[in-house]
Amino acid sequence: MLKIDDAALQHRSIRQFADVALTEEQLQTLEAVAQATATSKFMQQFSLIRVTDPQLQHAIAQVTTYQYVEGPGQLYIFVLDQARNVRLVQSAHGDLHQLTNWDALLGGVFDATLAAQNVVAAAERSGLGTVYLGSVLNDPQRMIDLLHLLRYTFPLLGLKVGVPAATPGLKPRWPRTAVVGINAYPQADTSVLRDYDNTIKKYYAARATNAKDNTYTQYMQHHLVDSLHHRDEIGTILRAQGFELPQ
Repeated sequence: MLKIDDAALQHRSIRQFADVALTEEQLQTLEAVAQATATSKFMQQFSLIRVTDPQLQHAIAQVTTYQYVEGPGQLYIFVLDQARNVRLVQSAHGDLHQLTNWDALLGGVFDATLAAQNVVAAAERSGLGTVYLGSVLNDPQRMIDLLHLLRYTFPLLGLKVGVPAATPGLKPRWPRTAVVGINAYPQADTSVLRDYDNTIKKYYAARATNAKDNTYTQYMQHHLVDSLHHRDEIGTILRAQGFELPQ
C-alpha cells in the first residue's frame, strides 16, 4: 500500500493567517525547496521575490483585489525568468531564439509552477498554510513595474505562506473517473458531470462562511467567462517582454 503524507491529500487554500511572522530559517528553507525543484533542461527558468515592503504589499493587494494579501503571512511572487540565461547567451554572442520562443516560455512556466507547488507541499507538511495568487495576472504590467522586472521575465503567480488562523473545509474534486484515463482520454458520461454539479452546489450551500447557491457550471461561467476578459492583454505583454508569440 502506497503511504502518502496526510498533508498531500488535505490541501486547502488558507486566506486567514495568524499574526505570527515566519522565522528567517523557515523562509530560507522554503526558498531552498523552491530552488531544489526539478527544472526543465536544467535551465532554472524562474526567480522568486520575497515581498516585505508594506507599501509594495499594499500595491500588490490592489492588483489582486484581495485585502488579505497585505495581512499576516509571507508573500512571494514567482517569476518566469529567462533574463539570466539571455544574459549568458548574449555574453557569448549566441542566438536568443531558443530562450524566447514558445518552448522557452513553457519551460519557464513549468519551472516556476513546479517550484511554487514544491514550496506549498513543504509548507503544508510543516503545518503552515498557503494560498496561490493567480490574481497577480489581473494587471501583469503593473506587477512588472512594481517589482522592477527585467525584459525576458513575467510575473506568473503569487503565493502567501503563514500560520493558519482558520481551516476551511475541503473542496470536493472531480471524481477520479472524470480525470484519470487508462491509455486514452477519460470518458466521463453526462451523469458524472451532473452529479459533480450537485456535489458542488451542496458544498457551497453548507459552508459556514461565504455560502452561495452555485453549481460548478455556474462557477465556471462567472469566474472563467464573465470575469477574466481583462486578461486578454497577457499575450501583448509577453511579447513586449521579449517572448516570440504569434500576433
